Amino acid sequence: MRLSYENVNWLIQNSSPQIRYRVYIELLGDTTEREKELLKKNLLSDNLVQLWLRNLRPNFDKNTLHSGKSEAFENAMGKLYEFGLRKGEKILDKRTEPFRLWLAKQIHLPNEGYFPVLYRTIVASFLSMAGYSNDDAVETTILKRLETIYTFAKEGNLNDVYIPQDSFSSFPKNLRGYPLINPDLYPEGDIKLPWIYDIYASMHSSFIMEHAELRNKVETIIAFILKPEYQKLHQHYGVIYKKPNKYYVVGWNVHLPGYFQSSIAPENFGYFMLMLNLMSRSKTARKHQWFTRSFSFLEKFRTEDGLILFPRNFLPEKKFGYWIAGKRMGLEVNRRIEKTIKCESMFRYLEIAARIAD
Repeated sequence: MRLSYENVNWLIQNSSPQIRYRVYIELLGDTTEREKELLKKNLLSDNLVQLWLRNLRPNFDKNTLHSGKSEAFENAMGKLYEFGLRKGEKILDKRTEPFRLWLAKQIHLPNEGYFPVLYRTIVASFLSMAGYSNDDAVETTILKRLETIYTFAKEGNLNDVYIPQDSFSSFPKNLRGYPLINPDLYPEGDIKLPWIYDIYASMHSSFIMEHAELRNKVETIIAFILKPEYQKLHQHYGVIYKKPNKYYVVGWNVHLPGYFQSSIAPENFGYFMLMLNLMSRSKTARKHQWFTRSFSFLEKFRTEDGLILFPRNFLPEKKFGYWIAGKRMGLEVNRRIEKTIKCESMFRYLEIAARIAD
């Protein structure tokens, strides 16, 4: 698939500094150093970029590392990633340094249940997306998770994921709606099932994607995720048990909207676009019928002028919500006008199309 020069040129002429920067740097890739510096200057002076840089604060409590708040690490990093900020940019290096130092200390600490592993994985994931995958602590964290998941995924056995809720007499009544996950799948809190954060981490790590053996392990995990049996797992995986009588609902699995049906609910469309983008990095995923059908589905939104326009509510920008769940899809400031939404829609479409073309 070849990118339309007219579509790309329209996007350059009409988009915000952050979209324009990414079009030149990532889609076109033939920018001169002088042009690059000007693009970067405009990017960093943009009010939206400045806002999310301020939201990236060195706070390490669980509700700041992982929550739907604007100042949560994962949301600030997700936004800055989509704006195009990467390792080597002084302001980003400065803002991420406390988190890189935190992770460097964390990798030497023992696991104390499920959540420390999750928080380390979240931090490593977003750091890798921003270009820090070769930092020792980031690489160590991602590789450990890769091996844990791969060992389970290569067997592909999902028959024993769940056990009866009455396996433990203390199972709480208010959690009866969730299945109980087999404790064999989370020794020392290191769950063998993949989190969505794991997939982002591996797919954005050059030391994995440029290494044949490690990339093959990622592709094995992707093939595992694409199985109907995996997609039928509970939406939030389920409940884990911690002695003596504590229970936690765990989630962040890799469910693919549109896998079992041809339509996408408007409230799931943002997440759908993020997943389609993420999976376009996998050779295995690109060959799967879910991916080909999903990408073809986007043509439904092509307008008479040859551009792509999703309904505004399909690309939400919530005051509270997780970036990784598709609740913070805004790339521009004035999202009340159609041209802004068309710029966002067109860029998200072209980003996937360019990867397919490669």
